Amino acid sequence: MNGYVMRITRQYRMTARRLAALIIGLLLTANCYGFGKPYPGPFFENEQLLMVLVPRAPEQMAAFYEARGFPQNAIDIITDTCFVTVHIENKSQQVTWLETGNWRLTGNGQALTIMGTDYWNRQWEEIDLPRANRSTFYWTQLPAVVDLQADEPVGGNIVVPGDVEYFAIEANFMTDQDKRGQMIQLNFEHVECPKQAPIQ
Repeated sequence: MNGYVMRITRQYRMTARRLAALIIGLLLTANCYGFGKPYPGPFFENEQLLMVLVPRAPEQMAAFYEARGFPQNAIDIITDTCFVTVHIENKSQQVTWLETGNWRLTGNGQALTIMGTDYWNRQWEEIDLPRANRSTFYWTQLPAVVDLQADEPVGGNIVVPGDVEYFAIEANFMTDQDKRGQMIQLNFEHVECPKQAPIQ
């Protein structure tokens, strides 16, 4: 019985995660870009993995969250940072682990930390952001940990400080269910934090 419950729970979790990835992708790309070729930003693609980065200008993020009912004080906090939309697809038949804690970011001559849940919780508590807005915001962030199954996509934003003009990402992915497979390392240099939206 326990094994049956575990299988059902995992199936539900994977279905929900796939639906979330689809919703996030639609939300994040409806305004600006799709992820068809040619890709709209720096990318890496081989037979194992696809990873696409789409830097976002403050005005794009303001329009996105304003359209979803965010108050101005929340939008001011959001536009004071640098958002990059990340799209990842596991193109292999092995489990590939997205774990942003294994990524290394550098900018302005120093290590950078992705501004994650703890940071945003503090910001939203300070301005008493409504729970509905918080849920919407968190759904649009790249999950910190996902065991990507074969052909599974995931997407969302990563956020770094707004005073960064360019930064680098070393993205490390463990493979296989037990994480003992060959590690995949992707390097992106000069990822831009644009101050203005690109001219269409």
